[in-house]
Amino acid sequence: MIKVMDHIFVETKYLGANVGCVLTEQGPVLIDTPMLPEEATDLRDQLRQMGQSDIAYIVYTHQHFDHVMGSAFLTKRTIAYNGAISGIKYLETNLEKDITLFFPDLYQERKEIFDNLEIVLPQITFTNELRLYMGDRTLELTFVGGHSSASILISVPEDRVLFAGDNIETGLLPVTANCRYGPWIELLRSIEDMEIDTIVPGHGDIGGKEIARNLRLYFDGMRDRVRSLLDAGATKEEVLERVDLTDCLPVEPNEWVTPQVACDVALMYDQIKKGLL
Repeated sequence: MIKVMDHIFVETKYLGANVGCVLTEQGPVLIDTPMLPEEATDLRDQLRQMGQSDIAYIVYTHQHFDHVMGSAFLTKRTIAYNGAISGIKYLETNLEKDITLFFPDLYQERKEIFDNLEIVLPQITFTNELRLYMGDRTLELTFVGGHSSASILISVPEDRVLFAGDNIETGLLPVTANCRYGPWIELLRSIEDMEIDTIVPGHGDIGGKEIARNLRLYFDGMRDRVRSLLDAGATKEEVLERVDLTDCLPVEPNEWVTPQVACDVALMYDQIKKGLL
């Protein structure tokens, strides 16, 4: 794991989401989980090497499969936003569909494991905010929405570190399929004003406030250009043809980025048209 601070470590090499670990006097608190059993074993081994045994809690940043399914291999002591429950229950009958969408061959390769996987629902939920007082460390959990209907932030004020979940990613564009752009943009703007030094994204490399700013500028540029064309009477098809976001992309353009940008623009058009931002 990458040492972020004396008490904070992050594993970025797993197949799915980044997994954070805050070492506290009352035990390690994990932020999200690995996807695969061998990754969970690796994580436990790393914790043991640091003199840690029982996991105090796992905090889910949101309900998507790559962030929650590893609890089955680790602990049932889990925490999430109350609104995440329905999305996590959805995985009980739709895990194959969701995994196959992003990892086409993985489910069939691990079918026996995934077909028998227990989806662990959160034992503790909250509505707006929750503070975990863990002796020498405090974890502040805040519901924010944005990327998903159940996304939260986790901050550790003693270390000025923020776990952003998939509201911030580096090296790739975050999935926007179920997002609300308005709250997401305002969230990114508020993160730029927070008293933090380090941001742990849901996927990709750790950074500072610049990674929040880079994503906000992408969304801002998209919103302004789509709105300008829409106000001029352009159809969605015309907007998709004419909007160029090359100058504000937070990642390098490639064969994967181009179709995702088109999806992002189409969704932005729909949300502006509906008066959502």
